Formats: sequence, structure tokens, C-alpha cells
Amino acid sequence: MRSPVQDYLERLLDELRPQDGGQPHQAIPATADMDPELYGVALTTVDGDSYAAGDTEQAFSLQSISKAFTYAMALEDLGPERVQEKIDVEPSGDPFNEISLQAGTGRPDNPMINAGAIATTSLIKGRGGRDRMGRILNTFSEAAGRELKVSEGVFRSEDRTGHRNRALSWLLRSFGIIESDPEPVVQDYFRQCSVLVTVRDLSVMAATLANQGVNPVTGERVFAPRTVRWVLSVLSTCGMYDDAGTWAIEVGLPSKSGVGGGLLVVVPGQLGIGVFSPSLDAHGTSVRGAATVKRLATDLGLHYGDAPPVGRSVIRASYDLSEAPSGVPRSTEALQVIEAHGAECRIVEIGGDIGFSEAETLARLTTELPESVRTLMVDVSKVDDFGRAAVRILNQVVRLFIADGRDLLLVDDDRRLTETMVESAEGSPYGALPNPFEAEGDREARARDGADDAPAFRLFLSRSLAVEWVEQRLLNRHAPGLLPVGRQDPARSPLLELFTAADARTLADFMETRDYRPGQVIRRAGQPFGGIYFITSGQVELTAQGSGGRRYRQVFLSPGMIFGEIALGQAGRQVTTVRAVGPVTTQVLTAQVISALEESDPRLAIKLWSALARDAYTTVEQMIRETGARSD
Repeated sequence: MRSPVQDYLERLLDELRPQDGGQPHQAIPATADMDPELYGVALTTVDGDSYAAGDTEQAFSLQSISKAFTYAMALEDLGPERVQEKIDVEPSGDPFNEISLQAGTGRPDNPMINAGAIATTSLIKGRGGRDRMGRILNTFSEAAGRELKVSEGVFRSEDRTGHRNRALSWLLRSFGIIESDPEPVVQDYFRQCSVLVTVRDLSVMAATLANQGVNPVTGERVFAPRTVRWVLSVLSTCGMYDDAGTWAIEVGLPSKSGVGGGLLVVVPGQLGIGVFSPSLDAHGTSVRGAATVKRLATDLGLHYGDAPPVGRSVIRASYDLSEAPSGVPRSTEALQVIEAHGAECRIVEIGGDIGFSEAETLARLTTELPESVRTLMVDVSKVDDFGRAAVRILNQVVRLFIADGRDLLLVDDDRRLTETMVESAEGSPYGALPNPFEAEGDREARARDGADDAPAFRLFLSRSLAVEWVEQRLLNRHAPGLLPVGRQDPARSPLLELFTAADARTLADFMETRDYRPGQVIRRAGQPFGGIYFITSGQVELTAQGSGGRRYRQVFLSPGMIFGEIALGQAGRQVTTVRAVGPVTTQVLTAQVISALEESDPRLAIKLWSALARDAYTTVEQMIRETGARSD
């Protein structure tokens, strides 16, 4: 199937190709001779995917588009403050080649007009075994994702006819803006303008700026995010010279034109655009290039004023704990208590990239929660990235929740967001956050923590662990007598709660005692059914791969609970690996005993099978939820 983006670009070029007007740049012989019918466009996303149509392999010289990248190099080398001592960042309203310097200081108004660009080139020095032009060409190549070359023909043409630029360089020298012989500087300026690219290269270079300085094709960082922010700001106000105001209204994107017929456009966080067509308008901008970009901005909603509200999509799901219990086997009374009070815990799943708008949406949701919600669980496992605003706002949500006597739990499977929140809060005037890593990895300590009713900020690596913690909280708060304490008699297990006391005791008499040391594997996934294990003391951990083998589920079982029974419905094979967390004692109703019971006491065997079927329903629900198949 063809890409609809590719189809769109090809149709757009067919529609706009008949546009004429303007002519190739006449001041440089190499550009004056270009075929005015050449026309190409390319888009590259921040994911590294490219689309191109038209004359995509036609090489042309960067010309003034090079200014954006040498300016970024100067910022990286010297820092914004030192660069600004030589070059201002104010729109001039003048054409690109105007002989114009600020009165008194001699500073060019900005780095996009020729005077500012020549001054910028003078600030770049040789380094790492490369001279100035070697570094410039290498950086341009890194931004394009391939090795670029200087056109000697274009360079000689520029060198022969660039009298105005030479005059600018000597004028800059007279003011001390250029601090050495200006001739090598202007020569390198001519060379950087003579670097050859295609529209594909240009779109990748633009996408590198859109991707905060990381080339999306190679994955290599070319510029620091702070540098990109500075460059894009200057491109927005100065990149289109004396047409910058109209361009901001009609396109609304950081852009840079070049008299070689190229046009670079950056859609921050989304994509880079490269267009090429040699005929220029009175501002030195490609006629077809400008028309193409204006259509792209309108058709695709790329203008900054057309930005959609992004915060709404951050909330992937929001529900009460009663809608998604842990599935941990419990008595009917305990499950009823959790069901009745499940609305005291709100679970919110968020995903995507979290910036200010998305974080504000989440914060607003928290302020609208009723006072009856005592615990907020935020699952950030599907968050791709987060910005400074998100960290600051989430930190404050934690502080407000704790101050209000409520719990905030983060489900953060790689700990990245939680660790960043804690680190950023250390130097905050609001003070450090409570330790969210308390009792992490210690099942018994986590159980004690959940039984405490003091407000808590906690990290959990999976939602099942967090939900079990909240259920412990609810039982401790509303029915502490139902919490397992010490050694549990198998006859009082939830599995046997509907048995008569005599039947439960009969089954218990058939069981054999087995003890396990900490860390010992009790059952391994794939083993044949070995019986039903009733935990009388200690805790065990069950682990298994989720759907597609991509996710890992983790469940802890406590005294009074059972394991091993699921193998009865899985072709007689164990589906989880069971490991003792600490010292564990179990009572086991072995496979041999169950088989014998079917012969000796069919009534009791049928009763056991019915109880197992009821228990399996709850367990399968949990497995489906933990492998990502939960539906509202």
C-alpha cells in the first residue's frame, strides 16, 4: 500500500509546478545558470522517516541556509553571551545583503543577514585536527546524516563576484567584530554557502533541529537542546529577512531561505521540511518553495497558531480499584470489603510525551477528585518522555496529596520518571519529596507499609504490586480482622470457605507439609501439575512472561492463598515460576492424592473441582489484565 503522505506530496507538486514568476539568483553565475523548472520537496519526521517527491536527487548549494548551522556551532563553541557581544539577535527588516551595522558598536543586527553570518563564521575556530572549514563541513554532514561536499564551481563563482560580502567583512574588521584578517573568513563563508545538498538532505538537517539537535536518522547528537532553542528563536524572527513578519503570519514556523533555491523549515518536535526550486521572489525566497510551505502549513495544520489541544490525550484510562482488583485469592468477606471501598483508590493511566499541557491535565484531574478518594495511583509505564514542566507539576501534586493526608503511588516500570522527580526536588524551595523507594523489593516490609495508614508516596514496578498494596491498605482500614496474621490453617483458605468444617478437615488431613528456604524455586514454568499448594506461612512470588513475551508480570501470595492449581487447565503444565520470598511452609494436596480422591470420595472431589473453577475465574481475570488486555 502506498503511503498517503507520499501521495499527498506528489499531488501537491503537480498542482504547484505550473507556478512561475521570479528568476534564479543572478548575482552568482553558478546560480544564475540553474534550470528554473527544477522542483523537489522532502519531509523527514523526528522518528527518522522520510518522504520526498519531484527532483529529489538534484544537488544545489546551501547558500544562506548554512547560516543557521554555523550560528549553532558558534553558540556551542562560545556560549550565547559571548556570541551576542559580536552579533545581536534583533530583526533588521533589511534585505539579506544590506550593508548595515549598529551605530556605535558595529554589531550586525542578527546572524541571518550576510554581515551577521560573516561575523559568525569568524567566531568558529579550528579544533580536533580540523581547520574552521573542516569543522563546518563535518557538522553540516552530521546534521544531514551523510558526507557532504563543497562545490568548487560554486565557490569559485562566489569568490569571483562576492565584492559586497568582502566589503562587509572589512567593515566588520574596522569595528573589531572580526578580530583577524577578514579574507580567510570571507573565503570560508563562501565555501560554507557552496556546500551541496539535496532536498532530502535539507529535510534531515531541518529534522535534526526539530528533534532538539539529534539527527533522527543516525541517532547522533549534533547540537545541544539549548543551542537549538536559541537558533529556532532567531530563525522565527530573522530567518526570512524583510519578509519575516508576513512569513510568521502565513507559515508560523522557524525557516531559512537560500538564494540557491533551497528552503528549510522546522516543525519543532515533529518534522523537518526541505524544498528546492531555483526561481526567487524579491526577498530571495524560492517562489515554488514558499508556495509549497504555505500549503503544507495550511493543509497539515503546522502553523504554531493551529496547534491542537494536546493535554486531553494524556489520560489513557481512569477508573476505581474496584473495577480492577489484584486478583490475589482472598476470602469472600475480604473481597466484599475491597469491592465496597474500592472507590477510595483512583487509578489513572497516562501515556505519550508529557509536557506542561499534559501535566496540567493530570493535575486538574487530581484537584477534581472527591475527598473520599484516599489514594491516587498514577501508572506512567506508557509515558515515552517527559519535560521539566511535567516533573515540577507532578512533584507539587505529590506534596499536596501528602499534605492532604492522602497517598500517591507511581507505577513506573523503569523508575526513570520517579528518579528524576526525586532528584529535581532535592534543590527545590518546596523541599525534598518523601522517599518513594521505601520497602521496594521487600515483600514483607511492603505488607507492613500497606498496613500502616500514614499518607505515603510510593513507587511500584508493576500495577499488580501497587493494587495489592492498596488492597492491604483498605483491609487494614475497614476490616483488619480479615488480614492474614501468622500461620494459616489450610482449612480456612478462601478456596475451601464454602466447604463444611468436616470436609475441609478431611482434605487437610490428606495434605503433606513442605518447607522452602528463601529464594528457592518451588515450581518452575513448564513442569507437570504437581498438586495444589496451600501457603501456611511466608510469601511466594509468581513470575511469568506477558503477551508476546514482552511484558513481565509479578504477583506475590501470602498465607492462606494457594498456587499450582492453574496447571490443571494448561495441559497439565505449570504456567508460572514460583519462588519463596523468605522461609515458606506449605501444605500440599498432591496430584496423586487428588486422583485417588476421585475414586474414593467422588462427592468431595466434585466439590473441590467446583471450588477450583471459581478460584480460576478470578486468577485468569488477573492474567488478562496484567498482559494488557484490560477493557472497561
